[in-house]
Amino acid sequence: MPEHQVLGAWQGVSIEAVVWDGVAADVDLSFGCMFTRELDGGLRGGLLHLDQALSGRLTALREDGVFQGEPMETLLIRQPPRGVVARAVMVIGMGDPSAWSVAVTARAVATAVNAAMQLGVGSAAFAPSLLDSGLPPQATAGVAPAMMKAVTRAIDAQARIEALGLAPAPSLRRWVFDVGAAGFAAATVQFQEALSELKAA
Repeated sequence: MPEHQVLGAWQGVSIEAVVWDGVAADVDLSFGCMFTRELDGGLRGGLLHLDQALSGRLTALREDGVFQGEPMETLLIRQPPRGVVARAVMVIGMGDPSAWSVAVTARAVATAVNAAMQLGVGSAAFAPSLLDSGLPPQATAGVAPAMMKAVTRAIDAQARIEALGLAPAPSLRRWVFDVGAAGFAAATVQFQEALSELKAA
């Protein structure tokens, strides 16, 4: 079993961190992120695993201009191959990596939560894919609290839409942040502190 930590809950949604990637995530809908290009060479880590599981079709779609990785562009794979554990996969575009900021990933997380709610799934996992695209670890400081804030705000927004009678009760009951093994301990602390601060606000 991969390393797993329940971080808490928000409006009935369990928020967790697990050491797995977009290929291994055992959820209804697995999210990965992809830039228009990589900073230094090709894909690595979980994003490379996903492309390999798709027999290179993810990078082929980008090269063909079908999915370019532009900011908040989405690619929904409803029929992933056997090597992908999730029932479906969505890739979210992040734009050019040289223009990346924490706010871009926060927007991607909100896009993912909204998509999960709109598609009516019960569980979803999100891989930011930053290191997989060549961004150095020191450049991604502060991304965990921003992702947690984006998740809670998106959940609140969907709850508000339901309260106005414009949508059924949200189906999402489990949200997972995909975290690498090396940074798992530090990331879970940052996630938990951010969630505690949001609950105290």
